[in-house]
Amino acid sequence: MVETPPRIAPPAPGFSDQPADLPPYEVTLTTPQAEWLRLGPVRGYVEALLSVSVGLILADTAQRWFNLTDIALILLLSVLFPAIRYGIWPAVLGALVAFLGYNFFFITPLYTLTVSQPREVLALVAFLVVAVITAALAGQSRERARVATVRERAIRRLYRFTRRLSFAANRREVAEAVADEVRASTAKRCAVLVGESERLALTAVSPSDTDLDDLALTAADWAYGCKEMAGAGSSFHGDLPWLFLPLTVGRRPVGALGLEVGHEGALDDDELALLHALSEQAASAIDRATLAGEAARARGEAETERVRNTLLASISHDFRTPLASILGASTSLIDFGDRLRPEQRIDLLSSIREESERLDGMVRNLLSITRLEAGALDIRKDWVEIGEILERLVDQAKRRGIGGRLKVAMPGDLPLIRADASLIEQALANVVANAARYGGPEARILLTARQEDGRLQLVVEDDGPGIPPEILPRAFDKFVRGARPIGDGGDGSGLGLAITQGILTLHGGMAEAESPIANGRGTRITLSLPIEEPT
Repeated sequence: MVETPPRIAPPAPGFSDQPADLPPYEVTLTTPQAEWLRLGPVRGYVEALLSVSVGLILADTAQRWFNLTDIALILLLSVLFPAIRYGIWPAVLGALVAFLGYNFFFITPLYTLTVSQPREVLALVAFLVVAVITAALAGQSRERARVATVRERAIRRLYRFTRRLSFAANRREVAEAVADEVRASTAKRCAVLVGESERLALTAVSPSDTDLDDLALTAADWAYGCKEMAGAGSSFHGDLPWLFLPLTVGRRPVGALGLEVGHEGALDDDELALLHALSEQAASAIDRATLAGEAARARGEAETERVRNTLLASISHDFRTPLASILGASTSLIDFGDRLRPEQRIDLLSSIREESERLDGMVRNLLSITRLEAGALDIRKDWVEIGEILERLVDQAKRRGIGGRLKVAMPGDLPLIRADASLIEQALANVVANAARYGGPEARILLTARQEDGRLQLVVEDDGPGIPPEILPRAFDKFVRGARPIGDGGDGSGLGLAITQGILTLHGGMAEAESPIANGRGTRITLSLPIEEPT
């Protein structure tokens, strides 16, 4: 016996996109020929008698002005109404009563069922034949229209069900859609179990309070493993109130569909055909969702590998230059320190410090992008004065030799902001370093702070060549590079502007890039942060 899977709590019922104007499936799609075997409701026979009675009254009134042929037409019309409303047999009863009434009230001798003239016998027989044929044709037309309507509704529901399955993003959504549809179609409790590592897991039920006991789960496992029906009315646990159909794609099982049919275990051929149709749709959708999930995981792994390779290639290239400078300067100090003039030693030590700061910035950016993607970047907000951050940026710019090209403009009445000062400084430093490196050695950089529309805006402008149009929409993406690398924060790894965007997003702000800004040149990066009122 297949091992019983662990019990799983039923999920919340999914939404149903079944239209309100469509009733549940009429499972038994009776063909027009089957109408001969179905007697119809008693109300139909009563209305047939009433219709013929009204026809006889109208015919009796009309016989003063019309002949017997016209009166026969009135009675034929009275037979058509029950045929159109209730089908063949009420109309046949109406035809027989109309035939007897026609003979009794209008054929001489009157008020008897005898016929005195042979031609009147022919008229009566013709009337009966025409009445019955007319009733039969009208009833069959009505039945064909009814069947067409039922099938049209079923097709519409199946189409909407297929659409819902096509939009389902994962196997749980597919299972919920299937459970809802089977419930709406059969008015019975339904459960959908999906295969998980050679075992079944209860994935969706409808209604939400539906539960499966251990015997039902065992039958579902048997249907899944043996690819045959199990439960009510089958050879395996046939006394169960649940019937389980395997969900298979080809010969490969993907799950099981359960329906609570009761202890009688009786489903007619039409209901079984409907269940099989729904189960085939469900199996295909579950298999598609499984393949889509595997493809998404494969794409994610491929993207992770691509990012890892890009990052390693970038680090191996960009770390080499500052490390070579540090190694060369330190080696010169060790080997020739006694023979170097003081200003030469100071220059070498300054080079070591600058390149070390550059390496430190690279490492900080790598750690920041890793924490951003992992959602683990700590934010320690406090009230910050933006002027202090700008002063530290100017000091950094001087140490990097770009202090003469950087100008700062800010009013004296800027409000305090709640932010992590070190992260905001890192974000702004990345933008300034980016402008210094890619604006060119002669580019002038303007850093402006202003308050606008209840937000603090930090604007970095340069008059360099600008960002190429094909790169501009992706300037804040990772590893974005053009002919002249854009968005690497001065370290060449392509992470600087991506980190800036991530930091601003965590603070409830945003970063935007514009290029060109004047005479076909220049770049403007705007960092916008919300201003909170002190409590």
